[in-house]
Amino acid sequence: MSPWLRLTRLAPALVLLAAAGYAAYCTWGTRRVSRSTSDPPEVTALREAARSASVVLLVLDAARADHVGCYGYPRATTPNIDRLAGEAVVFEQHFCQFTRTKESTASLFTSQYPATHLAYGCRPLPSGTFTMAQGLTQAGFKTALFSSNFNASPALELGRYFEEAYYDPEIRAVMQAGETWCSPEPCLRLFGRWLEEHSRERFFVYIHLMPPHRPYESPEEIAVLFSGSDPPGYDPERFRPGEYDFPLQSELPDEIHPLPEWINLYDANLRYGDWAVGEAERLLRDAGVWEDALFIVTSDHGEAFGEHGFVWHGEPIHDEGTRIPLLMRFPGSSPRGRIDALTETIDILPTLFDLFGLSYPEDRVQGHSLLGLIAGTADRVRDYAFVRAARHGGKYMVRGERYSLLLWGHGNWRTLYDLASDPEQREDVLSDRPDVGEDMADAFREFALAQAVPPMHFLDPELEQARLPPTREIRLAPEVKRALQNLGYLK
Repeated sequence: MSPWLRLTRLAPALVLLAAAGYAAYCTWGTRRVSRSTSDPPEVTALREAARSASVVLLVLDAARADHVGCYGYPRATTPNIDRLAGEAVVFEQHFCQFTRTKESTASLFTSQYPATHLAYGCRPLPSGTFTMAQGLTQAGFKTALFSSNFNASPALELGRYFEEAYYDPEIRAVMQAGETWCSPEPCLRLFGRWLEEHSRERFFVYIHLMPPHRPYESPEEIAVLFSGSDPPGYDPERFRPGEYDFPLQSELPDEIHPLPEWINLYDANLRYGDWAVGEAERLLRDAGVWEDALFIVTSDHGEAFGEHGFVWHGEPIHDEGTRIPLLMRFPGSSPRGRIDALTETIDILPTLFDLFGLSYPEDRVQGHSLLGLIAGTADRVRDYAFVRAARHGGKYMVRGERYSLLLWGHGNWRTLYDLASDPEQREDVLSDRPDVGEDMADAFREFALAQAVPPMHFLDPELEQARLPPTREIRLAPEVKRALQNLGYLK
């Protein structure tokens, strides 16, 4: 019997199963690296090397991995990141948890999937949610947030446990003037001033910069870098909304036709973000703390250029929207290398706490420590990654090492891709490999039942979408609402 139909018989028991799963959501169908008092010497050496390290976690908004040089892109979009990759650990198969900033950043800060942290749109994190900043502040780190995107700031009640949050006053002044605040310079200036005062303290700093997020604004000398040329691998039959099995998101935006030039502008804006990465490194070097810092570069989600009928982000669920870079440069540039195992945004929090030997509420953290992968004592921490796109109806990706299963919110549509023969995810093989589809559906079922609000309707159209628990909505200041409208997040 099909796994999609089999679920209808389970419907009466779903609430009880969900309650049981939520109490044990760290245990479903994965191989978890556990913390131990008798860790391998390689892990102990990592902890010793980072014993006094500060942490800088830098996010480039909407940076998709396959447009980054060290991930194989032939254009010179990221010379600073590529150089860092030579002295860092690079995670090849790293995925976000949601293809929008607010929900993805909430997963980063909490190590919870969106169906558990529930911070969708203008919903706040549930009271009592453990966060990265909260735990590190309690451990004695000086914590600060510098964000160019209100979606990743206390304006939408993310990062409220940081001791200091600098999305204000420079950013607020620009927003009140009615501008879109996309330049990384003000954020970096604030970070530089902060370092002058706190470089002698042990700190955790989160920096969220807008490039390469739309509207792809960058200084003229950067904006024209790739103008007039065809993007690498560009094929008009691939990069356009066309005839797909599922409804298209929207037409391509008129203001940046033709599509090749739109991709050129994105690549140039990614180069602008890469410049900002180099500036952050320079500030840390000038402050004398670079060599004793754990420097992490990642993104919150990717960006689509019409490959599967979707543009921008939020709606895309294939690799262009879900696969993001993750580089960790450790103190002394060791360890270094590339890791192919599946990893997710939610893994960063437990990795940091494991590295520093700090306790955290493991019953409320859904990610896995990556120390075993980094030290070479483990070859995987999970069998599948789970990513959601779009809040209303929505889509899920169940990503394995070889196959990717896509599920649509009403349970009627699904596709399966064989990544070994079809890395661009264009040919549905579900009818050829129903056994693989069933195994991955079973994995999604276990995952779903382990969430606070189980998204079981993705498996069967007979099951109603679970209601979110009632909560207040965040009241947006006028300049915040205007900024989010300019960036395409609000109508």
